Amino acid sequence: MFLSLSKYSKYFVFLSVGLAIVCGISFPQMFTGIKFLGDLFINLLKLFALPLICSALIAALGEMSGKTSSLKILAKKMISYMLLSEIIAVAIALALFNSLSPGVGGNSDLILHGAAYEPKGEPAFGFSNFILSIFPDNIFHALASFDLLPVVMFSIMFGLGCAFGGNSTKPFVQLAVSIRDASSKCLHGVMFLAPLGIFSLVGSGVAQSHLNGDLKANMMALFGFVGVLFIGLFLHALWQLIAVVLVSKQTVSQILARSLPVFSTAFGTSSSVATLPVAMHVAEELKANPFVTRFMLPLCASVNVGGMMMYEMAAALFFSQMLGLDLSLSQQMLLAIACILGGVAAGGIPETGMVSLVVVFRIVNIPLSAITILLPLDRIIDRVRTVVNIFGNVCGVIIVSHWIGKTEEKKEPFS
Repeated sequence: MFLSLSKYSKYFVFLSVGLAIVCGISFPQMFTGIKFLGDLFINLLKLFALPLICSALIAALGEMSGKTSSLKILAKKMISYMLLSEIIAVAIALALFNSLSPGVGGNSDLILHGAAYEPKGEPAFGFSNFILSIFPDNIFHALASFDLLPVVMFSIMFGLGCAFGGNSTKPFVQLAVSIRDASSKCLHGVMFLAPLGIFSLVGSGVAQSHLNGDLKANMMALFGFVGVLFIGLFLHALWQLIAVVLVSKQTVSQILARSLPVFSTAFGTSSSVATLPVAMHVAEELKANPFVTRFMLPLCASVNVGGMMMYEMAAALFFSQMLGLDLSLSQQMLLAIACILGGVAAGGIPETGMVSLVVVFRIVNIPLSAITILLPLDRIIDRVRTVVNIFGNVCGVIIVSHWIGKTEEKKEPFS
């Protein structure tokens, strides 16, 4: 029964959006009494976000114990490429959404539901405040106040400590794996409430926009967001394709033809992990070093998710524009760092992009109800960004293979 509901849950989500739009226009007053259902959905998402993010990061980093020394050179090249890829992804989102500003045409009532917007009553969002906020003196206070970015940084440092701790830290890493898996299952269970939550929140937003006469402008702004995002994803895939052509001396047609199985599998499954076997085969066909492929692709499937980071940055800028927030360039750079950290935190968790959006939205005080506006669109967006992510990972493997040079058979570190 559980699997049967899961199979059709996406259709219930689309149906709830359609009903929310119809009812929001026809019966706007009905949402006054059921708005609590949307708040309940948001609370449950927040409830499992902290254990999921903490455990996922600690598990991913802690499981690298014993591999760091033997793979030092490869790790440096891999990390350099991943950081470059992720920085470019976020930079593309910054450039496109600042120049095209698709959120300016929307009205904030779509996510505020008629409530007044209250920015944080804290010091200016500057560099020193940003650094101090992500390294607090009390991690439990950060947990209690739901400040996710310091939690992410703590989890990264703790995970690295587990990685270098050797055998003594393995039980804790295994505990983190168990918490990650259990939290992921709980989150998937929460998603069964998504149709009700989305119906309540989207319906409330549509009702308020309809009463104010802004519904058409809001819908056009939302479709503008998706269009600009897809342009950004295309540009992100394009530069990686060009880099592979220049490095490997293969033609564009050769690379794209051999990558077709990756494209179809990634789009069909919406999962980098499910596409991993196909991607590994294609990477070796494209003359990647098998040793690099076997080590790098599984890790990249979890942490090299430039498409997700671009999505986070785009969403943050879009809703900031809709709310009339004027973010300076330095503030946007700090937000870009948060997007990269948030993407790393949730990158290995299938279909939980909204978890990392919680991290980013909290930084600039964007109401979390905005996530439910994106959730119906996320089904399509997630498939496209998965294609871009896994193709970028294949490109990265080829590029790193050529960086370290063609080597003779190496001793396999994984036994």
